[in-house]
Amino acid sequence: MKATAKRTLTPRAVVLATAAAVALIGGTGAATAFANDGGPAPQSSVQLSHNERHLDDTAKDRAQVKADKISQSQATAKALKAVPGTATSAELDDDDRNGSLVWEVEVFGKDHKSHEVIIDAGSGKVLSQHTDRDDDAAQDAAETQALLKTDKTGHDNATDQALKAVPGTVVSYSLDDNDRNGSTVWEIDVLGKDHKNHDITIDASSGKVLNQHIDHDDHDNNDNQDDNDSDD
Repeated sequence: MKATAKRTLTPRAVVLATAAAVALIGGTGAATAFANDGGPAPQSSVQLSHNERHLDDTAKDRAQVKADKISQSQATAKALKAVPGTATSAELDDDDRNGSLVWEVEVFGKDHKSHEVIIDAGSGKVLSQHTDRDDDAAQDAAETQALLKTDKTGHDNATDQALKAVPGTVVSYSLDDNDRNGSTVWEIDVLGKDHKNHDITIDASSGKVLNQHIDHDDHDNNDNQDDNDSDD
């Protein structure tokens, strides 16, 4: 199964990520915080160094968590204040051009549209927000709405369950469908107190932990993943 939304994007997430990239690079009418083509990337109050931006996934997450000043729950709350609705994903990430550390939060708004809200990881300030205007936006919104109808857990409870399974810091979460059976799940990425990345899958209907394993990136020496799988 997929690791997390952070590392394995679904078609819906790819569409949203593409729309976000267009806004970051070229600017849109909705993303007024960004300059026109060639303008500066959003400036967060915290930045990663050049070297930190090029670390492997786990080491980079460690650097991001160390620099981050607000939690995923605080970032989500800020996003929901800017765009009332339901949070469907969040990710702590940095901009490749200037290393600005931000929380990227996706909200399915009360207007039945998908919004991405960029939150300063240092101050909690909303740096930008825009609506998904891709050609497939209507279909993506319908798919998201279908997932939300089957979700009985919510991101707060899902992340709480993940942290009970693996104490640490949530660096991303996403509502998605399970590749194996099409059921709705929350995929949570936790940087554990053991300084390793853990991918945790939560059943969106029951809130039960379906699976958890350590994410081994290309720079990890330990290639034995199966011993960390759990069917709790």
